[in-house]
Amino acid sequence: MKLKTKKRYILLILLFLIFFIITYDSMADKENGENRVIPLGEADSLKVTVKFGAGKLGLISGQEDVFEGNFQYDKSILKPNIQYEILGETGILTLSQSIKKDLDLPFPYKNIWNLKLPLGIPLQLYINTATYNGDVDLTNLQIEDFYLNSGASQTNIVFSQPNLIDLKNINIKTGASIIKMLGLANANFDEMNFTGGAGSYTLDFSGNLTKKSKVSINVGAAKIILKIPSNTGTKIIFRNFPASKLDIVGFKKINDQTYISPEYGKSDAELDIEIKGGLLDVEVISLTD
Repeated sequence: MKLKTKKRYILLILLFLIFFIITYDSMADKENGENRVIPLGEADSLKVTVKFGAGKLGLISGQEDVFEGNFQYDKSILKPNIQYEILGETGILTLSQSIKKDLDLPFPYKNIWNLKLPLGIPLQLYINTATYNGDVDLTNLQIEDFYLNSGASQTNIVFSQPNLIDLKNINIKTGASIIKMLGLANANFDEMNFTGGAGSYTLDFSGNLTKKSKVSINVGAAKIILKIPSNTGTKIIFRNFPASKLDIVGFKKINDQTYISPEYGKSDAELDIEIKGGLLDVEVISLTD
């Protein structure tokens, strides 16, 4: 019990520090900013790489055939490096900024990116960040690969409508963070791999699931909340971890590791979820219409 209590205190301290860092607003005297609009030209697909430092990142859908970005910063070293080229039939868009942990900048400082990705074109999206606050709304876009690699952060990722193409892979790697992913059934994904440190992670699988999707979760001492529609066939396997709390209602226990929902095995559209990690607090919530 002492070990569990100690880990919970550590988790609470980490979450407090994350909240403090990412919500502290800059009071700088001087502010720089710029807007960029980049036509995609003859590209048939687009690979977007975002390398972002500490600050606030917003990403939504925009217009067809064009990328739009608004960048606000108060230190010249934070000026974004923006490059676009077409290789074959693929557009390559790279938005970069130093994300080194030892970046010598006085805190606080302003660093805000608001990005609008183009409609009507298949997208491969790679986001690499340090400590940041992110709102990533992928609704109305055509995402075929999505990767997020972050440090201590708070991130919301949303699919409010069905993804318009097959999403091959969702890959999340994060440090001590708070992450919420909403409408994951709408993502239309084949596989999802989620790796994290201590933190709080909410995975909401609401939406229109159209195929068998596999989910692998591997985290440290963390709170995991799974929200799953009651009519979605689901199997959850827990791989030998010391659960401090396991709250799973509406599932049939097959053995000490395996639970299935009443609808599992009745449809080609199902979730197979595997969870492993350290000292975990897992809650499975059944969503009803």
